Amino acid sequence: MNKITLEYLETHFDEVLQQTESGASFLIMTPDGQDVALVPHKDTIKMAVDEGLAIPMDEDYFNTMRTNDT
Repeated sequence: MNKITLEYLETHFDEVLQQTESGASFLIMTPDGQDVALVPHKDTIKMAVDEGLAIPMDEDYFNTMRTNDT
């Protein structure tokens, strides 16, 4: 899994997205420490969770984000 900063993602978004669509995975390091994994498929994140590199988010998290998205 490639580590990139949020700033790098913002300036190279199309490139990173294209690489992800081709199978690459990224750990996006954020200034607040709430790092995010960008992966091409849900099985990839399972491997990261199993290796202790990520923690899973449950559906409640996504429902909260959708509810608070304005």
